[in-house]
Amino acid sequence: MWQYFWAHVVYHLTRWFPRNNRVKIRVVILIFTFALLVPQGFIMAQPDTSHFCGQHLLEFLIVAVVFTFCMIGFSFLFTTMDPVPWEIKLAFHIFGGITFIVGVTNTFFTAYAGDCKVSTKELYYFSVAAAVFTMVTTVFFLVTVPFWIINRIWKNSVLDMRNREGLCYEPVKCCSCVWHV
Repeated sequence: MWQYFWAHVVYHLTRWFPRNNRVKIRVVILIFTFALLVPQGFIMAQPDTSHFCGQHLLEFLIVAVVFTFCMIGFSFLFTTMDPVPWEIKLAFHIFGGITFIVGVTNTFFTAYAGDCKVSTKELYYFSVAAAVFTMVTTVFFLVTVPFWIINRIWKNSVLDMRNREGLCYEPVKCCSCVWHV
């Protein structure tokens, strides 16, 4: 789920900058996005990672690497395309649903992987960090999704930046892109 959240943040962070002055922020964002592969590669390169662990933490690490590559692709598309076509947004939200399911499953397996703390230390702590990030981003989206749905059903009832009104106008007038894609 953290991969979905990162790409979501990249989408909105890019839009905070003027269209004609986004080159530098695109480069910085993509460097940080590629840097997210480094810890995963480091953990996979550790000799202890191949040791036996009763839970499927290594498989989830491999899935996390694949999802990170998908996140890099979405981040690249979101930084370069303006506007983003609805097909890409739909694929992105499907990706978010899949990362949520995998993240919750990883959280469940990590909760029962106490014996892996000794045999595969780095892998275990990466799984714990991924589980924590999954829960934090899930809470973020659980708070913001109802507002997004209400705004889709009743147009501009939650936030109408053009008319400067709506339920959430005052709290988000400085940061209007926090809650929607």
